Amino acid sequence: MKPFKKQKNKMKTKRSIRFKIMTITTIIVVGVMLVCSGILRFSMQDLTESILLDVLQPMASQSASAVESNIHLMADRISELALDNRLTNSNATQADEAAVMVEARNNYELYGIGFYTKYGNVMAADGQAFGSIKDTELLSLLEETDNLVIADPIITDTYVGIPVGIPVKAEDETWGYLVGIYNYDMLSEVLGSIRIGQNGMALILNEEGKVVGHPLVDVVKEEVNIYDMDTEPSAHSIFDRMLSRETGTAQGIVNGQDSYVAFCPIRGTRWSFAVEVPKTDYMHSTNMALLNTLVGTCGALIVALIFIWITTTMISRQLKKAILRVNGLAEGDLTSQVEVKKSGDEVEILSTSLESTVCNMNRYITEIQRVLNNISKGNLNVSADGDYHGDFGVLKESLTHIIESMNQMMMQINQTALRLTDTALNMGSQSQELQQSAQSQTNAMADLNSEVANIKDNLSDVTKNTKETMQRAAEIAEQISEGNRKMDELTTAMENISQNAADITKISNLIEDIAQQTNILAINASVEAQRVGPAGKGFAVVAGEVRQLAGQSSQAAKNTVDMLSTATHLIRKGVKLTAETSQALEEIQKSSNAVTDIAVRLSETVNIQETSLEGMSGRIEELSSITQQNLTCAENTADVSVELDSESKKLKELLERFEFH
Repeated sequence: MKPFKKQKNKMKTKRSIRFKIMTITTIIVVGVMLVCSGILRFSMQDLTESILLDVLQPMASQSASAVESNIHLMADRISELALDNRLTNSNATQADEAAVMVEARNNYELYGIGFYTKYGNVMAADGQAFGSIKDTELLSLLEETDNLVIADPIITDTYVGIPVGIPVKAEDETWGYLVGIYNYDMLSEVLGSIRIGQNGMALILNEEGKVVGHPLVDVVKEEVNIYDMDTEPSAHSIFDRMLSRETGTAQGIVNGQDSYVAFCPIRGTRWSFAVEVPKTDYMHSTNMALLNTLVGTCGALIVALIFIWITTTMISRQLKKAILRVNGLAEGDLTSQVEVKKSGDEVEILSTSLESTVCNMNRYITEIQRVLNNISKGNLNVSADGDYHGDFGVLKESLTHIIESMNQMMMQINQTALRLTDTALNMGSQSQELQQSAQSQTNAMADLNSEVANIKDNLSDVTKNTKETMQRAAEIAEQISEGNRKMDELTTAMENISQNAADITKISNLIEDIAQQTNILAINASVEAQRVGPAGKGFAVVAGEVRQLAGQSSQAAKNTVDMLSTATHLIRKGVKLTAETSQALEEIQKSSNAVTDIAVRLSETVNIQETSLEGMSGRIEELSSITQQNLTCAENTADVSVELDSESKKLKELLERFEFH
């Protein structure tokens, strides 16, 4: 049980369903809260932006209308003064004109007012009016439009005023200009009254981008250009739209802040009116609302988690009891009771089902134990009784199938044991026959090994004789070669002798010719000696001797020639015989070489046969070893057949203890 307790503690700290429910619930709620907060923030921001842009445009238009009203008021006053007879009458004096200027300045909020000729020279003036309007933009505009003109604010050391000029006509002909300088407060009051958010403001730009209207008069006095005040590209894009006298709204970075801007032109002037509101002024309220929503949601989340914790704690306790019982069941505890708490939920159903499961398993295991006890005692004529519900019916069917299978298997084993006994008897007789055959095979292999040894000895003698034959054939071939060489020398000597004999024959023929000539000379000498008489008697004797010597020389030469002819014939016959002998020796040498080749091939064949016999001898030895193993196996088989017969009888005795269907 100790390992089970460790597992329980581990499961409690890491795998508790309460922990999982709390974790999953927290993740889901926090995720939903974050998603909803994101959607809420985006929606509120979009709604705020939409509402603010929708509100800013009418506000800008209304503010521009208020400025227009003030400007029209100034224009109406100047227009009334321009119709005064004292100015339009050509007979009016300078005193009359000056009186009009004084009255106008006393009645209206003017810093100064003046009446000027068409060329800009002053005719009458009161207050801080222009001394001359020559070479001024105001005169150019009056000449260009020939109508009421409102110029950009004029800035002096003492005041900031708004110049308003109008042509003075007599009989529809302009003959002078009336110019008044109104107090700038008429614009600053309108601009200062526009309050949108904490940092929202309104301003007026001329057609060049110079700030001519601002809640702070000092900004107007500095005469700054709006493009120089803000260098952001998005701000310049908005300023370009404003100066093109467009009416609309835009969003961009103005004065370093993401802002909403609404703008429209001021009719009757060259000015454009704009209202600028930073996003942060309104997003602050949105963020506060979102923060309050998050705080409220977190509070609701904490309360919900507390209730979930209490609920999951109750569920976890019941589940732990059920888990402990299931673990006890897994460890073999079938007797402990299951505590069923009437909670009316799935936990009660789980406990009831667990109790029913334990009872049914007890009943099933008891029945299975009974069946197995009978089987262990050899009683196979038994069956599983009782009701098995649901899938437990498979357990009953399996148990019944096991009993039937064991009956069939044991009956087959019984039959197999009988066949095994018969097989053991047959194996015993066959093993004896196998043993006898293996013994005969062993004897035959021994005889074959002996015959192979004899063949190897005979081949050794053949190899020895073949080598000796090769040696003798080599000696004969060498002697024949030597005889051929001697015959060649003899043939050469015979040819030389034959050549010398021919030379001797020539010499003998020459000697015979000389002897004939000598004989003829001797005959002639004898004739001459007889002719001489007694004085030539001695010469006749000499001539007779010479003739006799010549005859002998001739006869000797003939004999020499005959001898040389006979010798030449014999030499030629000897040369022919020598050639034939040399040819015969060559044939003998060829036969000797053929014999040598045959002896070499015979020696190689004998070597191959010896190698084959050695391999055959190894195979025969292996066969002898295998035959010996077969003989041993046959003997072992005979022993095993005896043991098999004994074991089959024991198996039959064991099977007789079982009872079958």
